[in-house]
Amino acid sequence: MNDFFASPIAGWVAIALMAVGGALTVFLAISLPNSPFKEKWDAYVAYLNQYVRFLLLKESAQSIAQKQAVVIAILLVILAATGNVLTLALMVLVAAGPPVVLGRRKTERIEKLEEQLDGWLLMLANSLKATPAIGEAIKSTVNLVQPPMSEELDLLVKENQLGTPLDQAILNMSERIGSPVISGALATLVIARQTGGDLPTILETSAASLREMARLEGVVRTKTAEGKGQSLVLGVMPFAMTLLLSWIDPNWLTPLTTNFVGYIIITIAMVLWLGAILWARKILAVDI
Repeated sequence: MNDFFASPIAGWVAIALMAVGGALTVFLAISLPNSPFKEKWDAYVAYLNQYVRFLLLKESAQSIAQKQAVVIAILLVILAATGNVLTLALMVLVAAGPPVVLGRRKTERIEKLEEQLDGWLLMLANSLKATPAIGEAIKSTVNLVQPPMSEELDLLVKENQLGTPLDQAILNMSERIGSPVISGALATLVIARQTGGDLPTILETSAASLREMARLEGVVRTKTAEGKGQSLVLGVMPFAMTLLLSWIDPNWLTPLTTNFVGYIIITIAMVLWLGAILWARKILAVDI
C-alpha cells in the first residue's frame, strides 16, 4: 500500500480526482441560481451569443463556452502535474481566443456587407422597375447576391413574412449589422418609401454615391499608408545614420558624449525627433 502511494500513478490519480472535483464544483456553481459565478457565466455566454447570432453560426454560444471551460480544466491539470509555464500561456490563449476570433469575423462580415451594398442597391432599383412592391423586389434580390448580404436579406424577408412590418424589418437589419454606411442607405430606403418619389432613381443615386465614397476612401487609405511608411523611415533614419557613422569612425561622435554641450545637442535632437514623430502620427490619424 505504501509503495502505491509513493508511485507516480498515485500522483496522477490524485490529479485526476482534483480535476473531477473541480469540474463538479464548477458545474454546481453554474447550476445554482443567483450565484455570482453563474451570473458571470451567463454574462459571458450572452456576450458570445451576440457574435454567434450575427455570424449565423450553427454552434451555440453555450457550447463554445463549455468547450473553453473543459480545455482550461485540462490545461489546469497539466499545469498542476508538470508545472510548465507554457501551459499557463495556453490557458490565456484559450480564454481570450474565441472572443477575438469571433470579433474579427464580425468585422470581416461587416466589411463584406459594405462592399456588396452598392451592387445590391442597383439590383433593388432594377427590380423595382419591374415590381413596384418593394417587399417583392427585396425578395427577388435574395438569390441574386452572394453571402453574407443574401443571408441578411433572407432574414429580413422571413421577419416580414412572420408579421413584422417591412419598415421595421429593414430597421432591424440596420440595427443588427451596426454599420453606419448600411444604416444610412437603409434609412434612405425607408424614408423614400414613406415619402414617395422615384425610388429606383434614389437607389441608383445612393449606389453611385457609395461607389464614389469607396473610391475616395481607397485613395485616402493609400496616401495614408504611404505617409506612414515615410514617417517610419524618417523615424528610424537618425538611429541608422548614428550607427553607420559610429561603425565608419567610432571617434566621430565622441564630442557629443564627452562634454555638456554635446549632451544638450543630443537632448534637443531627441526632443525634436519625438515632436516630429508625434506630429506625423497626428497628421496621419485620419478617421475614414
